Amino acid sequence: MSELGVEIAQISFFLARENKKFESVFDQDKNLLKNQSARIFKFSAGEADCYFAYFEAAIAKENPPWLNFINEKLPLGEAPVFSSTGKSPNGILLLNVKDRIFAATFGRSAASYLERDAFEADFGIKTAMNMCGNEEIRQTRSESHAITLTHIDRQVNKPIDSFAFGLSEAEDLRYISAHMKDHKNITLQGRNSLTMKVVGKEKLSWQLLIEYCEGFLVAYASKEYTKLFPNYKHFDEATESDSTALDEQLITRLCAKDTKSINLGVPEVLIDSDYGFAYSNNKKHENKIYAYLDVGQIFDHIPVEKITVAKLKSKHIFAYSYEEDQVLGYKSWPLYSCLSFEQNLGGKYFVLSDGRWLEVDSDFYKEINNFTKNVLHEEPCEKIYEGIDISDDVKMQNREEIFNKKICEIRPSCVLFDQAKLQIGSGRKDKEFCDILDLTNENTVRIIHCKPYKNASSTNYLFSQAQFYCHAFINDQFFLGEIRNHISLSLSTKKAEYLEYMKPNIADIHGRDYVVCLWLLYDQRKVAPVKEEIPLMAQYELKLMHEHLRNTCKFSDVVIRFIPVVKKNYIKTAAR
Repeated sequence: MSELGVEIAQISFFLARENKKFESVFDQDKNLLKNQSARIFKFSAGEADCYFAYFEAAIAKENPPWLNFINEKLPLGEAPVFSSTGKSPNGILLLNVKDRIFAATFGRSAASYLERDAFEADFGIKTAMNMCGNEEIRQTRSESHAITLTHIDRQVNKPIDSFAFGLSEAEDLRYISAHMKDHKNITLQGRNSLTMKVVGKEKLSWQLLIEYCEGFLVAYASKEYTKLFPNYKHFDEATESDSTALDEQLITRLCAKDTKSINLGVPEVLIDSDYGFAYSNNKKHENKIYAYLDVGQIFDHIPVEKITVAKLKSKHIFAYSYEEDQVLGYKSWPLYSCLSFEQNLGGKYFVLSDGRWLEVDSDFYKEINNFTKNVLHEEPCEKIYEGIDISDDVKMQNREEIFNKKICEIRPSCVLFDQAKLQIGSGRKDKEFCDILDLTNENTVRIIHCKPYKNASSTNYLFSQAQFYCHAFINDQFFLGEIRNHISLSLSTKKAEYLEYMKPNIADIHGRDYVVCLWLLYDQRKVAPVKEEIPLMAQYELKLMHEHLRNTCKFSDVVIRFIPVVKKNYIKTAAR
């Protein structure tokens, strides 16, 4: 590179975790040095030590899809066949800037040779948010967890601010592309890495490259993004040293069989009636199948003296299909990724979620705690509904639908909506509205949503489901008609009263006339949970749901109850 610099349109930067060295950031399984074209260089640029790996990647090109399509009609042996081989240059430049390792990648194959876990997972997006602000956004990608995981992409031709972009706090921001402040010809794209795109004649010099890296470090450490992007969750990847210390505390708890604050559940939502769980997928031996997961099961499959982080990561939990009567080898999760654990360390609060230790922003943590303790309305279970047996000895399952039906037997005026097939707008006819609708003796209507109290994923689903259906109820005329029709066909002893209360015109439906109830079913053999014990990630989703239903939809109240039920942990054996 000349001293005057050269034009480079795009560079991608990764930031290694603290205390990483040059050689420790490469993927050891791929072993770059096995590539015959690989060449390694070490040099310095100013005060920065540099390590550069150059290699070439073979590119093979074959028939494009359109040619294969046309060839179907051409005589065999005469159809044109295209093939071409070539090479592309790739480079990985490592720079030690202020004792932190940056990796700058060039070429399409370069990044694949880096060890993913060696780098900060949120470096790109946080740095981009802080260096760009929220006024010159070009593109975002976010996730909404309402009912099903939804990816939301937004892109504009002219940069605009985050308010006009329509970003919602209920969305989890994962990617951003925006103009750099005071540098309109530079666009930063942030995810796990930070890609810098330069438009125009601006040249890159070694001095400027080092200055950029120094600026990236300052921006990554800043908390400015929390004010500008409220929909970016306030969780930081724990440092390697903190993760190690937290893992030690987790293992200590497990080895002592102290599982009070440890939960076990797969990190995605599964329908209880469809799946059981197994800790093995043996082809020749029978597998032990559990109706639901409990952290105490770990000790039946891993001797206490052999419990280590490595063992928890190598041991898998498999889904078992009741319909197919077999363990599903393709649907499994590392046991470590199924553990949920929250812990204080050095005055900081951490959560283990989906196999990652996350540090919770202190102000954010206080905000969630304040909401749960002082805002969220919790009421005790009504005596008449305590101790309902939800076990099914024939299917060897605990079934939520048994609970819902029993409630309607105890109180015949209730309307059962569980497993109803309703339609919202022009969508599919597969929605429920709620589990139970209850016209109380005080002449108010409770919209009741029920779910077994298990782990964060399951609890999050209940909260998202309640928000989704309740929002549609007061906004969608077609959905309202479906609900009223379902009431008219129900076995409720007060159908006429419900239909009189719930007017047929959507303009006459007001949230203030309804109370939203969240019922979490727990095993009565265990100590009754309290709202403060809900996993922090679920408390966050509950806070977002509560604010939307109370502040936007204006529902009269949102009430949470823990309902003790009779459960059985059925265990059966099944072949693979």
